[in-house]
Amino acid sequence: MKHDDRKGMECVENKFLKLPNIQKYEVERRTEDGFIASVEMDDGFVFKIYAYSLQQVFPSTVMQLIKKKSDGIGIRILISPYISDRTAQICEENGMGYFDYAGNCWFVGHSIYLSERGNKNPEPKPCSAVSVFERSSVVSSLILRELFADINKVWRLKHLSEKVGCSIGQVSKVMGFLVKNAWAVRMAEGYAVSEPGLVIREWGRVYGRKDAVSYPCYSLDNISVLEGKLRELKQNTGIKSYLTGFSGGVRYAPVVRYNKVHVYMAPEDIREAVRYLEIKEVESGANMVIYPLENDSYIKDCRIITGDMVVSPLQVCLDSLQLKGRGEELAEAVLQKEIIKWYCEIVNPDDQHIEAHYHKSV
Repeated sequence: MKHDDRKGMECVENKFLKLPNIQKYEVERRTEDGFIASVEMDDGFVFKIYAYSLQQVFPSTVMQLIKKKSDGIGIRILISPYISDRTAQICEENGMGYFDYAGNCWFVGHSIYLSERGNKNPEPKPCSAVSVFERSSVVSSLILRELFADINKVWRLKHLSEKVGCSIGQVSKVMGFLVKNAWAVRMAEGYAVSEPGLVIREWGRVYGRKDAVSYPCYSLDNISVLEGKLRELKQNTGIKSYLTGFSGGVRYAPVVRYNKVHVYMAPEDIREAVRYLEIKEVESGANMVIYPLENDSYIKDCRIITGDMVVSPLQVCLDSLQLKGRGEELAEAVLQKEIIKWYCEIVNPDDQHIEAHYHKSV
């Protein structure tokens, strides 16, 4: 973890020396993973800072540092070229200060309070979240969807790979990514998701970077009639449709009013469905949006609710998060009611036991 931390030392020093109540700031000595600095206030109070300087930092790295005990009385800080929002949140919740080269910082000690956020990463690197969460990552998607099919299950890599039908290496990549970001934990029994809400929100953010292929259409019928015609479509032609977005979300959590139907269909069925429903494709003013089923992962764990086929709560959340405003409100309601409600929080994985409500690894 050791690297040339001169730049990091300077960014901390500059922040402190700009404060009017700082009399003196000096680095006492370097350590294996950072340095120790002494700060003297204008009232004579002196305290030490124990700094960890890392070239790259992940939420899981921070969690490990938080568990460490400093040698003496002092305040610990983290220094890195860039501190993500997730990492910053963990630091603040656990009282660990942080500084990055972009100028973002947070520090609380004695009568000092430093806080600055919003500065962009000066040297962004490709994010692995993109490769795991993007729409085109079919295998990663299947792994994640299997995890969310039963959010309280503890998995061994081998069994998860067999269930999904992929290699252990692919499962290891996804689980390693989740653990690295402190969204999952590794226990003696296997792996389990520890932050389902954060996973879905980040997944939805990356998922929405690339617009989904869609066919916006207009019907003279109102929404309830149009949804009824979708049921008739299956009965009379065998063409299946799966509600998502507003139409699917309100089946789980009726918290918003809506005037647009969102639905998945097999690509080869769309043309016939358009004729049957007597709708036409439009560039604006659509009250129905048809998404072609690019793969079956979108309809994994779909449900039949009051006679309508509806995609899973997970897929509803991912799709609704792309519908800004009310869609985000709906996604949050479905997340809380259908996923978080049934999730049993993991105790500290370093403890000797895990809550009994977690299934044995399968």
